[in-house]
Amino acid sequence: MSQGRSHRLFSTRRRRRAGCLTVLGLLVAALTLVLVLNGLSNRYARLDTRGVTVLNLPRELEGFAILHLSDLNAASLGSNQDNLISALGKEDYQAVVLSGDMVGTSGNAAPLLTLLGRLRPGVPIYLIAGDSDPPALLQQPHGDAQVLAPWVQAAQDAGAIYLETPQRLEYEGRTVWFCPGETFLLDLPNAVFALKELIGQLTGGDQYAPEQAAQLRFAQHRLQGVERSQEALLEMKPEDIIVAVTHHPPDKGQLAELARLGREAGQLTPSLFLSGQFNNGQARLPGLGPVYIPPQPEGGGGFLPGDEGFTGLLIRQGFPLHISPGLGTSGYYPLPLRLFNRPAATLLRLSARMTR
Repeated sequence: MSQGRSHRLFSTRRRRRAGCLTVLGLLVAALTLVLVLNGLSNRYARLDTRGVTVLNLPRELEGFAILHLSDLNAASLGSNQDNLISALGKEDYQAVVLSGDMVGTSGNAAPLLTLLGRLRPGVPIYLIAGDSDPPALLQQPHGDAQVLAPWVQAAQDAGAIYLETPQRLEYEGRTVWFCPGETFLLDLPNAVFALKELIGQLTGGDQYAPEQAAQLRFAQHRLQGVERSQEALLEMKPEDIIVAVTHHPPDKGQLAELARLGREAGQLTPSLFLSGQFNNGQARLPGLGPVYIPPQPEGGGGFLPGDEGFTGLLIRQGFPLHISPGLGTSGYYPLPLRLFNRPAATLLRLSARMTR
């Protein structure tokens, strides 16, 4: 092989290698830019406004607005939650619902407490715990007689109402009930029986043993809550509006049974369910929706499952259900990454008219 030909061959290889490195560098730079912009986007929430059709809604409650927030998971949306508060603007709302995982696995309640201090004064804030939150009620010895977990007590001290029993809100002469989902999805009489049995067993032993004393306080607290829920059901009237709050959305089987009880036993049923859990799929691809949602017991989920049944406003077994897009990043997913999925708060306006 001649010296000239050899020189040309090696020169071409060097150019190809340089070209590959350039392309690789551009890809890395583009990916880095996307992640940086995505991270910045995740610090700025948007506000979605949705109309919710409620059959037989009293005229006085037309336009009644509920601010639905969920799955903060201790995220900070700007300094002092400024970016979230800015997204809410001057919108008027009559109640706030926080449907769980507001603290998350970190146990850091500070972002939640900051948010509670920034919401509109005088508006009731209803809070439930999610599956990623620390337990809301204490069952283990902890040195005092308190049953509420410190993070729940701190939230209540900051103005939230821990929603373990139905709460009545009077507005324009009408009644709106905010209830934990178990008010309607749990067999309350059986729960009372089981708790009384447990209390009987615990009081038969050494009530002064730290573990037994803590479990006894927990059982007594739960019994009081379940019995109060039974009383509230008797206080509810057909013309009242009932909002049930769960972290994980109720499944079709639960709602089908609830609808049956409404038809056959005349039991009052919720006008609206509010839930969280799915974070809008958390990681999304433009035009394709969620990359992955853990498979669900009743079916659905997996890779590229679509949005249906996992986010937004839908009708399930005849019940309006709103699933919040969420505000933070949940350990419910394999990767702690919120991708192409800007955090969102939702303002739900009730209406007797058909809404879109």
